[in-house]
Amino acid sequence: MILRRTATFYFVLIAVTTPFFTIFLMMHKPDLSEETVLVQKLAELQERLRHAEMMNQQRWQDMVSLQRAVHSNETSILDLQLPTVFHNCPLSSTSCLTFLPHLASDPEAFRPALKVSAGRTAARMVLGVPTVKREVQSYLMATLHNLIENMTPQERDTCLIIVFIAEIEKEFVTKQAAEIQEEFSEYVDSGLLEVVSPPASFYPDMDKLKQTLGDPLERVKWRTKQTLDFAYLMMYAQGKGTFYVQLEDDILSKPGYIQKMSEYAYKQVSLKKDWLILDFCQLGFIGKMFKCVDLSKFIV
Repeated sequence: MILRRTATFYFVLIAVTTPFFTIFLMMHKPDLSEETVLVQKLAELQERLRHAEMMNQQRWQDMVSLQRAVHSNETSILDLQLPTVFHNCPLSSTSCLTFLPHLASDPEAFRPALKVSAGRTAARMVLGVPTVKREVQSYLMATLHNLIENMTPQERDTCLIIVFIAEIEKEFVTKQAAEIQEEFSEYVDSGLLEVVSPPASFYPDMDKLKQTLGDPLERVKWRTKQTLDFAYLMMYAQGKGTFYVQLEDDILSKPGYIQKMSEYAYKQVSLKKDWLILDFCQLGFIGKMFKCVDLSKFIV
């Protein structure tokens, strides 16, 4: 009889306390979503710190170069101007002079021929969109609409789209920039959208290029110009943000593309995986993500 009462007591106790215990566990279980956000924030801070260190190193190198020029007995006007131009210009990768010696005689070769910018810096993600003059149809406007529409309002405040007009024909560049400003005035003014084009002096004499890979001269010219276009765009973008994504002017993105790329990139950082490129598209050079601090490896 006593044994039966004892068993009944424990059964009732378990029946009464189980719901409360379950509720307690549900209320106190670890919030994995908050933990994920925290890990992403730490990874983001880590990459932003690396970017700040890179910019500080570049400014220090500019200062050292200027001091050496000032204290040198063989100082020339060009020696004094060149570091100053690099310091004031967003293109501060002086090592390019090793591979493009024609630029040494023209400090202005690094300064954009056209620049439309509200001055946004410290962007979380920079999207580079090169565009050229097309004989049939341009998809640039549709591409920009797509990229912007598939961003959240917060992403529009923290990202940067750089349209690089890779042409030196002044009339075309001016017209294209004006069309972008008119169509996307809100986003140009907010700093989300920038337009930049290179000076003609940035490019070498294309008729004097050495033919390689058995290609005809026209093909060599096309390859060389495309490479230089990417280099200029990367130099311009390097100091603008944390991550850089190479795109084209005729693509379509999916809703949430910024968040998905960001989460994946920060996950690799939080896992301490050493990566140089993250590939989000199988087509050519489209959708390739780099850390902005690593862009100099590709520029030179």
